[in-house]
Amino acid sequence: MSVVANLLAAMRIRWRVRIPAALWPEFEHYIQRQHRPFLLLTNIVAAFAFFSYVLADALLIPDMASASLLVRSVLLLIALFNIWLVFGRSRNVLLMDQLMPVHDLIATLAWFELLKRSHSPDVPTFLYASLIFIVFANLGVRVSFKGAVVSSLAISLAIISNVALMNPHNSKPLLVFSLVYLPVLLFCLFMSWNTTTSVRLAFYAAQEQRRRKHELSLLNQRLHTLASTDALTRVGNRRAFDVQLEEFWLQMRQHGRPFALLLVDIDYFKPYNDHYGHQAGDHILADVASAMVSCLRSGQARAFRYGGEEFAILLQSGSQEELQHIAQRLLQQVAALEVTHQYRPDGMQHLTISLGAALSSIAGLQQASDLLACCDRMLYRAKQLGRNQAQLADTSVAWQAESIPV
Repeated sequence: MSVVANLLAAMRIRWRVRIPAALWPEFEHYIQRQHRPFLLLTNIVAAFAFFSYVLADALLIPDMASASLLVRSVLLLIALFNIWLVFGRSRNVLLMDQLMPVHDLIATLAWFELLKRSHSPDVPTFLYASLIFIVFANLGVRVSFKGAVVSSLAISLAIISNVALMNPHNSKPLLVFSLVYLPVLLFCLFMSWNTTTSVRLAFYAAQEQRRRKHELSLLNQRLHTLASTDALTRVGNRRAFDVQLEEFWLQMRQHGRPFALLLVDIDYFKPYNDHYGHQAGDHILADVASAMVSCLRSGQARAFRYGGEEFAILLQSGSQEELQHIAQRLLQQVAALEVTHQYRPDGMQHLTISLGAALSSIAGLQQASDLLACCDRMLYRAKQLGRNQAQLADTSVAWQAESIPV
């Protein structure tokens, strides 16, 4: 009993499969992508299959052979034209889904007109060939079970009423035909229900797979961001800087894309941290990072926390003038914070930064670490000369560790 109950429960759940209006455009796109070729092929095959019955007509109702050839040829051309319109000019999946049942209904009516005009003794036997119409009407349905039911009932009405008209004085042929026809009709409708339900369940499964894939992608992006972002200042961390510096260097070597590196240090940060507290120091690190990022054009530069109170900025530029301009703008942006620092040994009353910068195009640089060392020495020079300033490496002098005086 439990197995039967589970089966009935599963059928009830599947019977309720619906596509909300909000999801219908996505469902149409899914049908277009997954089932359009099948729907197109079944319509073409059904059209030629209907035309091929001209041979059966020639054998079983030879008195209607010429009329059959004419009718089937005309209907074939109409069907092919409709297929071209619906599949070639329209994007409506309901039309694609119900085109073959509509053609079947027209073909049913046309075929029975041939049978009713024939005097062949094989007509009563040939009537049972009409079962193929209800089979074809449900064979290609993928979207709408309601549409399949309506078209199947219409075709069934056309078949049963014509069988009755062909046997007006004898109800037995209609009864026998109906007993044969009804199970076929029910089985065909079951196939349509099962197919359309399976298609909708597959659509929801594809939606769920897309959702999970999207969530996984977002999670991976978030993990990557967390792994490459300094938690306090929200700029890149040291690991991200090392990777990015090597990438910039490689691109310069391979594609000739020059760049610049700036090293930034908050002046007298330790006295500030000692006197105002570590929490205040953390706020200053975050504020300074935010101030520097705000004056860097998105996509042109990226800031990193190099370590402690030091920051690094990678700038996509090969111009000494632009580098000088950005360095001065960074100094001004941090000074504009107007952070009070009364414990500086040089007597200044507000927070400042010092910078050391260099272009990657300086002669004598052999690797990325040379550029980093050059900027570090320029930063050291800025500190030695009084802080609150930027020092840029001279591009006219080939870099050597001992060639930059401090």
